[in-house]
Amino acid sequence: MSNIQGGNIMSKKAKINNVIKDSISKLFILRDSCTGTSITQKDAPNIIWFEGAAILLQQGIEKLQSAQQKIASSDEDTSKDFSFNAKDTVSKLIVLKNSCQGVSRINESDENLNWFEGAESIICDVIDQLQKEFLKTETQKVATKAADSSESKKSAPTAATDDSEAVAAVKESEVDDADVEAEKQAAAG
Repeated sequence: MSNIQGGNIMSKKAKINNVIKDSISKLFILRDSCTGTSITQKDAPNIIWFEGAAILLQQGIEKLQSAQQKIASSDEDTSKDFSFNAKDTVSKLIVLKNSCQGVSRINESDENLNWFEGAESIICDVIDQLQKEFLKTETQKVATKAADSSESKKSAPTAATDDSEAVAAVKESEVDDADVEAEKQAAAG
């Protein structure tokens, strides 16, 4: 049975790792594109947006790489670290996605308008991937806690029964001791 559980754990970790790899790849592409745009279009009206986006994307990449390293090391806090890093990255990506929509596109070239649409699509895809995996991880943690809780509840009545049996045994012993004492007094008396 433990081999099956070990296989399931490895399979879950492999799935999380694949989601993280895919997300990192997409964020690298966006980050490099933002950096390239910053370099090639120094006079673009939203150049500061591209520079800021590159920084946010780099932070997201670093968070996901940290989670990926924890998974590879088989650290016990893998799901906790993944959850924290995924939440943080998703928060930054939501800000970035919303700012993609809000960027003034009046003076933007057609190339940049297409870039914003593509970037928004990629960001939405990464957010969805991470949120789905995060929800799976959270659901698994809740299920595990519930299973652990039901096991402790099953053992609790047994422990209570054991305690009540012990109390009854002590009371019987006291009654037996009182009977013995009464017999001694009657014999002496």
